Amino acid sequence: MTLSSAEQHELRSTARALLGRASTSKRVREVVASEAGFDADLWKQMVELGWTSIHVPERLGGAGCGYADLAVVLHELGRAFTPSPFLATAVLATGALLAADHDEVAVPVLAELVAGGSLGTVAFASVGGSYEPAQRSVSWSPDGTAVQLNGAAGYVVDAAASDVLVVAARAVDGTTAVMLVDATSAGLRVERMQTIDLTQRLFNVSFDGVRVAAEQMLTEPGPRAEALLDRLLTLGVVATASDAAGIAEQALESTAQYARERIQFGRPIGSFQAVKHHCANMAVAVEASRATTKAAATDLDGEPAGWRTTAGITASYVGPACSEVCALAMRVHAGIGFTWEHDTHMWMKRAKLDEVLFGRPAWHRRRLADDMFPVLAAK
Repeated sequence: MTLSSAEQHELRSTARALLGRASTSKRVREVVASEAGFDADLWKQMVELGWTSIHVPERLGGAGCGYADLAVVLHELGRAFTPSPFLATAVLATGALLAADHDEVAVPVLAELVAGGSLGTVAFASVGGSYEPAQRSVSWSPDGTAVQLNGAAGYVVDAAASDVLVVAARAVDGTTAVMLVDATSAGLRVERMQTIDLTQRLFNVSFDGVRVAAEQMLTEPGPRAEALLDRLLTLGVVATASDAAGIAEQALESTAQYARERIQFGRPIGSFQAVKHHCANMAVAVEASRATTKAAATDLDGEPAGWRTTAGITASYVGPACSEVCALAMRVHAGIGFTWEHDTHMWMKRAKLDEVLFGRPAWHRRRLADDMFPVLAAK
């Protein structure tokens, strides 16, 4: 059951009002400098408002709505460039558990995530950031009644704050498995990565003989596990695209206001043709990005068969378009836009990370081309 347009508008208004108070520019800067990296009180309010359970079926303790409704929240989190574990927990970890075949493993953990009792994330990229199955850098092998994990995963969102990780690993014969791993497991180590964006924390997670009970598999190893990971990749792409569209929208509105107020040579700079062109290009990109992310999120509420195409189209356009909006915002703001005190650099950095976090646009375009033209790809 998807929310009506009026209900989505109410959700958007509520989210914008809360984040406008609790995720101001000043507060964001304080939070990113803290040890936790997110505001625990704000996270608690988000859980209480039901944002983490919007897309979860009612039988599992959620609101029974859809990803199109979740995208409304993601858009507003982007507008406010809010540091939070929402992407890792409410989108990735929850998405993995919802797609799991083994309910006896997934449902109890899912209930904890939805209720805000714990945080989770997904480790399914290689240490180099690749999502190609052959490039996975965590290996698994049978070890009695358990499996043993070795290697490392990179670009894991909010791993240090997570209580549980969904881990993708590859056996010697190439078989992929997806399993739940307790963050306190012996041999598991988390190391923060240095990235341009301060509002989203990424980590390398290494596994040195980590033992996991075989019953912790979310699905059968092989094609079922690969299908689950493909769904997760699409969720990540659409979520970060929604976030980027929110950032770009904020950048456009703030830049247009600045162009009206900034006086140069006795006139508002918005009256100059070059600035008008920049703002017009920003407006076109923002509108197209909003339309694309809305369509993509709506697709997620349909059959998974077309999700890979959705990911390819969304990643190909939205990330680069929103990054360009933020670049144009910096140009219009000129000197002040390059200073630490102004928000333009924070918009730009977050949008750039959103653009590449779940695969570079060029990689998604190649996958899209391979799917659309399989005969040519075979040659």
